Amino acid sequence: MIKLIKLLPIIVLLIIGSNSEVNAQCKNFTKKKCMGSLDSYNSNGQYNGAVMFDGEEASLMQTFYSGQEYRLFICAHPSIAEGIFFEVSDYRNNKIYSSEGKNETMFDFNVESTQQLKIRIVVPSSGASGADIKKNGCVSVLVGFKEG
Repeated sequence: MIKLIKLLPIIVLLIIGSNSEVNAQCKNFTKKKCMGSLDSYNSNGQYNGAVMFDGEEASLMQTFYSGQEYRLFICAHPSIAEGIFFEVSDYRNNKIYSSEGKNETMFDFNVESTQQLKIRIVVPSSGASGADIKKNGCVSVLVGFKEG
């Protein structure tokens, strides 16, 4: 038990270090492969990205301001990009948009009043059995804006 307690800080540092490395790789992926898709929209400057696996979903809340046009772009590594979809909902969980079944990664819109919207990203399961290694890759949510 004492040996385990002595090893615990080392294990924690290894986990944190590997997570930081993966996060840096995702940021690099986002800069190189995704940022150009905002076109004439200015990035909001926030990095929202993570490594996701088959069958996983993630959500984030984002504030959108009235009087601006927005582009929401979901950028995924090719290893998990097939079938990935996203949904945008208001604070009451009313679905505003869904790309499910549409093979779309971009949504251009504006809001009538400043509000927080929920963005949900879903990486469908590939159907791999429990013994198989699940596919994974970086997924980034980019938000661009321009004055409306």
